[in-house]
Amino acid sequence: MPRLSRIRSADFYRKLPSDLTEASLAGAVISICVSAAILLLFGLELNSYLTTEPRSSMVVDRSGSGELLRINFNVSFSALSCEFATLDVSDALGTKKINLTKTVRKLPITEGGERAGHYIHDDRQLEIKYDHPADQENNTENWSEPLTHDNFKAATEKYSIVVANFYAPWCPWCQRLEPTWEAVTDQVHAKYPEADGRIRFAKINCVAEQNLCRENQIMGFPSIRIFRKGRDEITVHGMRDHESYRGDRTTPALLDFADSLVPSAGQPHYYVRGVTRFAKTPGCALSGFVLVKKVPGTLHFLAKSPGHSFDHDIINMTHTVNYLYFGNKPSPRRRKELEHLHPMGLTDDWADKMSGQEFLARNAKSTFEHYLQVVLTTIMPLKRPKDNKFDAYEYTSQSHTFSGEGIPAAKFSYTMSPIQIIVTEQKKAFYHFVTTTCAIIGGVFTVAGILDGLLYKGVHLAKKVELGKQG
Repeated sequence: MPRLSRIRSADFYRKLPSDLTEASLAGAVISICVSAAILLLFGLELNSYLTTEPRSSMVVDRSGSGELLRINFNVSFSALSCEFATLDVSDALGTKKINLTKTVRKLPITEGGERAGHYIHDDRQLEIKYDHPADQENNTENWSEPLTHDNFKAATEKYSIVVANFYAPWCPWCQRLEPTWEAVTDQVHAKYPEADGRIRFAKINCVAEQNLCRENQIMGFPSIRIFRKGRDEITVHGMRDHESYRGDRTTPALLDFADSLVPSAGQPHYYVRGVTRFAKTPGCALSGFVLVKKVPGTLHFLAKSPGHSFDHDIINMTHTVNYLYFGNKPSPRRRKELEHLHPMGLTDDWADKMSGQEFLARNAKSTFEHYLQVVLTTIMPLKRPKDNKFDAYEYTSQSHTFSGEGIPAAKFSYTMSPIQIIVTEQKKAFYHFVTTTCAIIGGVFTVAGILDGLLYKGVHLAKKVELGKQG
């Protein structure tokens, strides 16, 4: 039919009659190889199409307004007693949190970092009361001459209970306590005379008796310790604790405290109101977490306590960072995704650059400063991105030490990068898969056709040369 003839004339793929074609062994081998190559490349392309690839981009941090950042830490101080170890937090907006206790735990440790007690809940008073100067008595007779290294042991062993005030003359809190202490000592000795032998009040000048105070691990002034037959320690579940008075420093409070101690004279220890137990060990490990705003801030680890002064020369802030990381630890499944999607992969210290680092105080009054720059990476897997989306934090750290006039401390200053890294999974488009598949088939077929043609002509040429030689 004329119309069909016109349509057939547009055929791009015109055929030769089968009787005009010739099959060859070389062509068959090439055809088999071509088929295998096409199947292999097609399989690889199909696998590439079904596999997602990570794609990272940088944007200005899109964290929500008021979103808090969690900082997790475990820092061991080999020469800072849990009695005075404190964590304060401040930030660039003026927010200050003093002596955090709700999310911070203290564990007494030895100088070598081994556990030496039970976890401590810090219940210290925020304010300690004193007698008003008008109510303090002026005593002409001092019943409590300072004990010295020579008579300290004999004096504490002579009585069932000795309440010892370790003080420093330069300490303003000690100066406020002195008239009250003398008045209380006078009244206690009058109520419980020498022959009674159950309780005595005493005091020790830590400026004159530095070695004696160091032997008793006195760090803050005044420190009021309770000695029972020469020992200020008790054993609780195999751990050695010392007893310390942390109550108000008024005459009625101290007299009530003395009366509450007397019944336990010569008896096994039992709980006495106003007495706080601390492990008799020089070190402390502080662990826990804090929630902070995403603005520059600082974690301050230092020795501090209401109503106490400290000799900066004897404070040693040597510490070991057991761990310090931001945010939450990813679950095993999320960590696996993070290993796959992270632009540069994961290293052992990818989230905690300071883990295991030790910082030694080689000079007096040494303060340590650590500067951390934190970067937020948001992972968004292709499958259910809203449910599987999670954040991962990394940081860089720089540290230095200096000696200053202020109280020695260990400071961890952090700042958030304004840039957020977003990592998503990207799948190839279907049209790209079809285009690549066609290119594979057409390209391999064409290249194979060229090879077959060259081989065919080469064989015929060789035959002609051979025939020419025979003739």
